[in-house]
Amino acid sequence: MKRILAKKSLIEGIDSLNNVELLALILRTGSHEESVLQLSQRLLNEIGGFQQLRQVTYAKLISLKGINKAKAISILSILEIAKRLKDVTQVDSILQTPEDIYQYIKNELMFMPQKNFLVLCLDCRNHVIKKKTIFVGSVNTSLVTPREVFKEAIEFNSSKIVLVHNHPSGDAHPSHEDLSLTKKFLELGKMLDIEVLDHIVIGWNQYFSIAAMKFVICEKN
Repeated sequence: MKRILAKKSLIEGIDSLNNVELLALILRTGSHEESVLQLSQRLLNEIGGFQQLRQVTYAKLISLKGINKAKAISILSILEIAKRLKDVTQVDSILQTPEDIYQYIKNELMFMPQKNFLVLCLDCRNHVIKKKTIFVGSVNTSLVTPREVFKEAIEFNSSKIVLVHNHPSGDAHPSHEDLSLTKKFLELGKMLDIEVLDHIVIGWNQYFSIAAMKFVICEKN
């Protein structure tokens, strides 16, 4: 099975593999009782789905039947590489559209178990010059204060900002509070001569642009 998956990735490209197949390549082998694909599928089922891989621990992995220390360490190593790549500063990122914003920030926010509210500070050409997490927690966005947000923009001489937050539920549709908060920031931005380009709500493989009032599903699980 490993050879079949490797051949498929070489012929059709690694991005042709689905989540179960990718995980199977990392696991390498199954057991006498189940194939590596069956082990991969069961692992995902038992941890609650592919999105939960980000939060999985060594203790959880080795508690699963068929996952030994070597397999657990291999999975955690791949996850750590993904996290470190995510953290690499994207100095050349230019955010022109809601899709650009989503692609820029989705890997950081999509899997978060708590609500995270960020501000992206941009220059006049829409280059990202600063990314700042303003709030982390399970309560509503009313605790996000304009003072904290615009302080970052002023400090970095930013002419534009983008507001971004995630919905841990996976549903990117904005709440009434999200819409009210956006309206307040738009008004304050005009007073401070700092343009609020958009407020993007991130869900699981989906986002909502409040500026465009547009909901987009980007890909299937």
